[in-house]
Amino acid sequence: MLLDKLDFAYRYPFSQEAREVVAGLNVTAVDRNYLQEGISQITSVLKTGRIAHERTRGITEVKLRYIMGYAYARMLVSAMGDGYSISRFAAAEAEAASEFLAFSVDDMIKIGNEFGLGVKRDKDTFVVGFESFVSVPKRNAELKLINQRLAGGKVTIDVRELLALVKGSIEKGVSEGLPIDRKIIPKEVAEAAKLLKPQEKKIALVSRAGSYSWIEKLLATPIADVRHRSVNLIFAPYLVNVKGLDEESAARTIIDYIERCKKINPNTKINESYIKYQCKYAKNKGLRPLSMTKARELLKEVAEFE
Repeated sequence: MLLDKLDFAYRYPFSQEAREVVAGLNVTAVDRNYLQEGISQITSVLKTGRIAHERTRGITEVKLRYIMGYAYARMLVSAMGDGYSISRFAAAEAEAASEFLAFSVDDMIKIGNEFGLGVKRDKDTFVVGFESFVSVPKRNAELKLINQRLAGGKVTIDVRELLALVKGSIEKGVSEGLPIDRKIIPKEVAEAAKLLKPQEKKIALVSRAGSYSWIEKLLATPIADVRHRSVNLIFAPYLVNVKGLDEESAARTIIDYIERCKKINPNTKINESYIKYQCKYAKNKGLRPLSMTKARELLKEVAEFE
């Protein structure tokens, strides 16, 4: 019976099927091989932001090793006590899963519903509840609420938008399930976590004349010390006057970003009303984002410009 779930569990190691596979193995002691797989997964995340997850047929042990490695990776990243690494891990898992999801609409619906999206298929389109739609972090411009078909508290989306939405729900769900309580992490796993180098708090931002790619990377990378001036001098002007987002979509993008930052440092004091006000103000005044020279000074504690 467990073998019937193995393929799905391998593609999506955070799924209910994967949990059932792990439970069915009835493992009662730390397995060094699976622990090493978990270490490899976390090391890959810290170095590259990605997890190697290849499409493979057969080879049961390879799939079991990956699934169990994910279980150990969750314990390892929790034991590290580094919120930024947890955020990177969740994003990497969502990215790896999306490469499989792209080949199966049925998988998108199943995983999306497992994370509470309530997806229903309507011929070539898909319907999700409004609250479910807005609760998922959206890095994809295609998911701007202003562009959606909204009626009766439901949002109708196409398959590309569904993939982006499910990807966001995975990242959110994996992140919210961490960190695991240290009390239930085996001592051997906790000791192994001490050897893993946490993600550097400073991020590298490449500065090029006339390019705003550094702002895009900043928005994609949660930081521990996000400041009010980042919102009114960088994010709001960039999103409404460079990217051309409406005020609501721009505010939602920033709010989602701040929520991810709070997973690293919950003491961030920036609230939604402040963000909405700054988006409106930037729009009305036609403000442009801070220059790279001035941004370098503002962000010197959290970023390094190359």
